[in-house]
Amino acid sequence: MKPFDNDTIAAVATGAGGGIGVVRISGPDAIAVATRILRGREGGQLELSHPFLMRLGTVADPGSAEPIDEVLAVVMPEGRSYTGEPTVEIQSHGGRIVLDSVLQAALKAGARLAVAGEFTKRAFLSGRLDLTQAEAVAQLIGAESEAACRGALHQLRGAVGETINVLRDRLLDLVARVEAALDFDDDEAPADIPTAAEIASLAADLRGLAARACDAAGANSGVRVAFAGRSNCGKSSIFNYLARFERSIVTPMPGTTRDYIEERSVIGGTSVTLVDTAGLRVTDDVVEAEGIRRSLQRIKEADVVVIVLDGSEPSHPDDHRLFELALHRSPMVVISKIDLPLRIDPGDFRSYKTNPTMFNLSTVTGEGFPVFRSALASRCQAASRPVTAPPASPNIRHRDALRRAAGFLDTAGEVAHDGDRLLDQAALELRAAVNALGEITGETATEEILDRIFSRFCIGK
Repeated sequence: MKPFDNDTIAAVATGAGGGIGVVRISGPDAIAVATRILRGREGGQLELSHPFLMRLGTVADPGSAEPIDEVLAVVMPEGRSYTGEPTVEIQSHGGRIVLDSVLQAALKAGARLAVAGEFTKRAFLSGRLDLTQAEAVAQLIGAESEAACRGALHQLRGAVGETINVLRDRLLDLVARVEAALDFDDDEAPADIPTAAEIASLAADLRGLAARACDAAGANSGVRVAFAGRSNCGKSSIFNYLARFERSIVTPMPGTTRDYIEERSVIGGTSVTLVDTAGLRVTDDVVEAEGIRRSLQRIKEADVVVIVLDGSEPSHPDDHRLFELALHRSPMVVISKIDLPLRIDPGDFRSYKTNPTMFNLSTVTGEGFPVFRSALASRCQAASRPVTAPPASPNIRHRDALRRAAGFLDTAGEVAHDGDRLLDQAALELRAAVNALGEITGETATEEILDRIFSRFCIGK
């Protein structure tokens, strides 16, 4: 495995738009690069000799000396930074232009723009993280639920790597015993050759761990919540209220939403996809009719269906049609616009379900939303994927390597006791199993594997 380039890299390490942002500089010349762009209050170079001490200063263009932003800077020495290299992190204001200007100053001062995942790749190559922990960084950043966060944090703390290393130690013991047997002469007593039961037991443990693998992407997909109702019933207003911004267009004219609209959110700790569907009605508009057809499909695919009834209007045949379509889904029922005089009779819908709970909501006053949000959170948690996976839960890449290692063990077990002439083959199979496990933690991972893993990271991570 080739070492990382011995140069100094820089990138924005945080998303733009927050109150503060971070530009990270890492490599042998990180302090020298930072010194060229940082100025103290009196205009001289900012003192950066004390590690882990925040220093207030100003970033300036290294060519024109034009001030860019007032910042805080901290030095992390070699061996004690995220990458294992000398590192300087500069905290500026979080605007996109400000962050890019600070980054450009660092590049002018001698740093190179980091590629995707390069900071974490350097952390792996310097021994700060094993490959399972490096993968956990990306999973933690991309986690969209509390369960996904917990799983990624367990892996970042080494749960998967430690489990793999215990299995690998058992495997190396088998390798040592088989290879020791190869050193015996034909007239000597046989060595302590591993039994078929020992090899089979380890193979079973590898397959057992592989069976616990989970797809991080699947775990983050969340629960789909579809809001359904006839045109102008208030679906889009409720959708926007829960999404916390005006994602859907709302007008008094029916048929405003002509296709389904989606927005990701977190409700009660569960990652959800809110789906605002086109209002159900009979229409001659070809485009709107296609939108209604697509919306009906989204309703069928949803994990939770919320039927929205316009409380300011009497019940309509389209309302009853929707109940008939969604009855088998045990939908939640909302009566909207309760800030207006109530004209709908909830009793019209009692026959569809025994005493359905109906939530009275107003997006104007906010009335009813705390209770509805709590109930919706409970439904989403019940509909979410099981989150009982143990702390050491491999991902799909790990699963494939575990299964390959188990297959090599199967072959080794078959040939180990078929005569001394086959011990060489058994040793080769066991070594192949060791290499397969090494791919998981990184000891034997090829450059192709590393490139594939780290290319999924964002620049700056």
